Amino acid sequence: MNKENGFAYQVLLLIIIIIIAVAGVIINKVVGKNGLVDKAVAVEAEYSKEDVVEKINYMVTQKFIELNNQAKENNKNISEVYNSDVIIEYLKQNFIIEEISDEEGSFQEGIYLINVDKVIEDEKEISQITGKFQLEKKDDKYFVVYYDESDNSQELGELQIQQI
Repeated sequence: MNKENGFAYQVLLLIIIIIIAVAGVIINKVVGKNGLVDKAVAVEAEYSKEDVVEKINYMVTQKFIELNNQAKENNKNISEVYNSDVIIEYLKQNFIIEEISDEEGSFQEGIYLINVDKVIEDEKEISQITGKFQLEKKDDKYFVVYYDESDNSQELGELQIQQI
């Protein structure tokens, strides 16, 4: 009888060791380097970056609708009151973007810093973002560009200024 009990204890001990090993591997996959938690934070930050582009484009679309309605009321063509310069001025007046100056104090043409806290009201979303956003003009279009702490850039999308 003792032999059977000894064998049962060995099997139980082996099962406990296997469970501990599997638990260690699972915990490492969840919270370890490049684990699920890190990946979830990265995905959330990526979502927040794309959310900035979406919300700025929403503001631009709302301004287009407002100006289009005003143009109709005043019997004007929308092209008389709406263009990319009007949108850039609108974003500056609402502190969504601000001009960037160089070391000499002169402003850089076609490059604006985006005030993320004015775009995204949810502080939780802002906390996931550690870099900076800029609006940069290339040819006749404006693009939202993200710069991380190492100054690596990532173009996130185009500012959707309706072409008339």
